Amino acid sequence: MSRAVAGAPLIALAAVSVVACVGIDGGAVEVPWTVFARDGRGTINDCACADPAIAFIQLKLGAPPETPAQADPCDGAIACRFSCGRKTGATPFIIPPGSYLMSIQPELADGTPSLTAMVPDPILRQVMKGAPTELDAFEIQAPCAPQCHGADPTMPCAAN
Repeated sequence: MSRAVAGAPLIALAAVSVVACVGIDGGAVEVPWTVFARDGRGTINDCACADPAIAFIQLKLGAPPETPAQADPCDGAIACRFSCGRKTGATPFIIPPGSYLMSIQPELADGTPSLTAMVPDPILRQVMKGAPTELDAFEIQAPCAPQCHGADPTMPCAAN
């Protein structure tokens, strides 16, 4: 057997190892959410049925009271912005270790915050380097859009 053929498995293994590596520059945050109709009729399964439609969920990592000048590492970071329809999002391992007041912000298609969607208060959680921080599901409450039976609270908030 030639040396080139004998060395091929080692080269393939090295290539797979390089591709499989994930940079770990901090911790990660995983956040799930569910959108509910504000009038109590249940889950809104399609984010387009919120009024106005929710396009994105932005993870917010506020400074805890003991370090009020701490910057939000998610401010302006596309890695902290998720499509609403996914119902969950996870950042890469880029969040600096520390304590954060964690919350979410529903956003419209143009990136502006939704003024009609309500989210729970932030929760204080710790981020550690190399570890994912998993949050409990945030419940977003939003009005039901007219095209999704918004005027009829006896119907599910869903597209026709």
